[in-house]
Amino acid sequence: MAGRCVRPCRRRQCRPGRSNVSAAEGEDSMDEKQILQKLDRIREIPTLPSIVFELNKQLQDPDASVARISQTIEKDQAMALKILKLVNSAFYGLQSKISDIRNAVVLLGFNAVRNAIVSLAVIEAFGKNNRLKDFDITDFWKHSLAVAVASKSISVKSRTNSPDNCFVGGLLHDVGKVILAQYFQELFASVWSAMQKDMTTFYEAEQKVLPTHHAVIGAHLVTKWQLPQGLVEAIRWHHDYQPASQNADFTLIIYLANIIVNSYDEDPECLIDLGALHPDARKFMLNALENVGDWYAGIAEEIESAHAFFLEQN
Repeated sequence: MAGRCVRPCRRRQCRPGRSNVSAAEGEDSMDEKQILQKLDRIREIPTLPSIVFELNKQLQDPDASVARISQTIEKDQAMALKILKLVNSAFYGLQSKISDIRNAVVLLGFNAVRNAIVSLAVIEAFGKNNRLKDFDITDFWKHSLAVAVASKSISVKSRTNSPDNCFVGGLLHDVGKVILAQYFQELFASVWSAMQKDMTTFYEAEQKVLPTHHAVIGAHLVTKWQLPQGLVEAIRWHHDYQPASQNADFTLIIYLANIIVNSYDEDPECLIDLGALHPDARKFMLNALENVGDWYAGIAEEIESAHAFFLEQN
């Protein structure tokens, strides 16, 4: 087995400095329930645009049509333009240009369009609300997009779950960190202090100093956004994979993609310690990814295309 090279957090994302808003008093005495209750009370927490909720409702209708979905998207002209830019970007690499939403919906599919809108909306919302000046929001999204692309690729290679769902799961897996950084700055600073003191990962530090962690917070937020339960579970268990979950395959893909991206971004020569993985993940990876290093190098261009498109929008 290779030396351990599994790092759940890239440290340069998480550098707390002076905030331009004061940290809430008494955060360090909160339990998990109180933290989530406070999260529910914060009015500044970004919400998804109404188009997402409309599309969610329509996608539950077996009689949903291309025309109806297209009309819903076209009501939000700014989002419609972004979808057209996305489908015509290097991220999709199409040979011919798509000029109307109806064709984009036909090409991408209902679920992929909904997920693309969620992705664009979330990056835009949090990208414009970086309250903690030393939390590198751009680097955070670069990591998240890399996990998104890796998750989608693993889904395709393994023919497991929906690649588009896995992309969104990868994109949002760490969204709880942004919530901690922007709205629970006292707790965030405590985690950072523990990381520095013990030379540990963000997640490991959370477990030492907090009554909860970013995966729980992120799952709670996504539940508030009324996104699918499979996505909620993938975010909740992306560090401590639970094979008994109803959406175990989805969760496993996000869990594995996060480990791979963190490991190879820290050290391109890294050999992942298979013994450190959950047995299900070890078996899955050996079956789906014969050579992880070659596979990850192979999706580098797609990761760069995702960075170029999604981050230049904000």
